[in-house]
Amino acid sequence: MKTGYKLFLLTALLFLITGCTTVQLQGGKYAGKDRGEFAMVYGDLIFLRVKAGKNIPGSLSYWEWGGKYSVDPETRVVHLDMDREIGKLWKFSYTIYAGRSAIILADLSENKKFVLHYENPVLRRKPSNAPQPFSSPGTEPVFRQLAPVEQ
Repeated sequence: MKTGYKLFLLTALLFLITGCTTVQLQGGKYAGKDRGEFAMVYGDLIFLRVKAGKNIPGSLSYWEWGGKYSVDPETRVVHLDMDREIGKLWKFSYTIYAGRSAIILADLSENKKFVLHYENPVLRRKPSNAPQPFSSPGTEPVFRQLAPVEQ
């Protein structure tokens, strides 16, 4: 009986040490201050808008891509699930890391890192002089005839 208990504890300890977790970014908007770059994350989906790599023919000023991503738990590198040809251009220009409440873009052409910080969602309030709704929320407005209608 004791060997079964010890085997159970050893197995549980191995699961705790190895870790069976997947790393995901916090859902929401990440924005940079320097170059107008941003990222939007929802679950395992990401939309990125980053400055285009230098000296790449036919590139516009920004690259945009959306799709699935995964994060390597050991190196914290974000892997984008994109086709091979586009993936080559992105990997040639950028390495993307998951940080604490941030996404770190390592721009390989400039040899600099740019941080996209997580923006806490804030409820936007209407100004006091904004137009008010005609009726109270949740009720239908009452319609009255303006003039008697003859039938």
